[in-house]
Amino acid sequence: MGDIRLSLVIATVARPTLARTLRSLRGQLWEPGDEVLLVGDGPHPVAAELLAQTGLPGRYLENPGTRGMWGHHARNWVLDTRQASGTHVMALDDDDEYTPGAIARVRARLRTNPDRPHIFRMSGHPTAPLIWRPERPVLTAGNLGTPCLVFPNDPEKLGRYGMRYTGDCDFAATTCAQYPDGPVWCEDVICRVRPFAA
Repeated sequence: MGDIRLSLVIATVARPTLARTLRSLRGQLWEPGDEVLLVGDGPHPVAAELLAQTGLPGRYLENPGTRGMWGHHARNWVLDTRQASGTHVMALDDDDEYTPGAIARVRARLRTNPDRPHIFRMSGHPTAPLIWRPERPVLTAGNLGTPCLVFPNDPEKLGRYGMRYTGDCDFAATTCAQYPDGPVWCEDVICRVRPFAA
């Protein structure tokens, strides 16, 4: 695989936390071909304006179909309609933020194993201070979250988000099942979950 190009999908209902989420992306090391796809789960012109103000590479899209379910419908719509043009797809919730240098660390890991899914770590989740848990690198609900997941953008192998709170685990499990060697578990903490609650 040649250059690594990242498509970051953020499903949003334009919560007040979205501005903070987008600010966490401004200082990241973006490269040509990377994109931020901010997907409105319904019409959210304020979200489109916030993205435009950041100067981040990418665009605002509006999910025209079914809405709700923690952004899972919006993320599935992006996958189903092949909106993401990067070599790899990742996602972030609109109330979380990336840690400084997260995108550079993701890209460095992907360059080592570009053809496998990667599961990074996140901190601050209400059920555990660090996910995935050090003693337990397994695909199970409560041990990963949407911001942890980075997958090759292969439409034949990408799963779909389930229509439940832990639908991100459904996506990870069905996608990783397509890869005989499984995911690469990465120690890097790339996301802080709901940092405003701290």
